[in-house]
Parts: sequence; C-alpha cells; structure tokens
Amino acid sequence: MFHISHLQVEIQMGTQPCPDNYYWKQLITLFAVVGIKFEIHCWQEETAEIKAGLKFGREKITDWEFGTIIEGVIDDKFIDMLHHTAKPADTEIYNKMTPYFSIFLANGFFSEHYGTEIHIVSKPADASRFTMLLEQLKSHSMVIHEF
Repeated sequence: MFHISHLQVEIQMGTQPCPDNYYWKQLITLFAVVGIKFEIHCWQEETAEIKAGLKFGREKITDWEFGTIIEGVIDDKFIDMLHHTAKPADTEIYNKMTPYFSIFLANGFFSEHYGTEIHIVSKPADASRFTMLLEQLKSHSMVIHEF
C-alpha cells in the first residue's frame, strides 16, 4: 500500500514495455490543473513536437543550446491534448509514453525521458485515485520509490 504523505514519489518504467500510455495519461491528468504553469522541453531536432507544443505556450528564452523550452499556463485545450496524446511509435531507444522529452508542471509533477520517468513532489487533488493508480502500476512492472 502506498502512502501519499511522503514528500516524493518516483516512477520508472520496468523492463516490460507498456503497449500504450494509459497510465501516463491517467497520472499526468491528475496533476494538470487549469491555471497551473507548465514547461515542455524538446530537443532541437524534434521540430514536429516543438510546433505542437507551441500551440499551448511560447518559447522560453534559455541558454539550452540543444533544445527548446515551451512555457505556458494549462487550459482546457492543454488538458484535452494530454488526454489524446498517442504513444509514440519510435520506441527503439525509449519506451516513450509521450512525444515530449520532458513536461514539468508547476505543482510538482515532472514527466521526463519521454514519460519513462515520473517524479511527483506534491499531493494530487484526488488522493484515492492516485493511490489506486500507483497500485496498478506496481503490478505492471513499474519501479516505484517513495521518499
């Protein structure tokens, strides 16, 4: 049983690939709240992903020479995009859950390495659903740490 009173939860993809990104979408939409700031990080060669991300925010000026950061505020369209994000087909290097290298939500949800690593440093509004999802992930060969 998981205890959401911990300060941090870390989820890593296990060795068995997931056929879809259902659990990733369920987790991120627990934290994607209208009015919260977000950042999307893409490598510079991910032009389609950058173009798609710019529909929801604007490019942030940074010194990251190898990529682009898009920042914005979550609205209903952004949440709808998360619900309809398809699992990428190019999974040779990573078993990607999302086309974006990283998505950071200002309320403490961080999806990194194409959704294969998730760091959560805050409590969701729906704690019982969160706990249920963590239990389901555990049974799908995910590595979950609580700190």
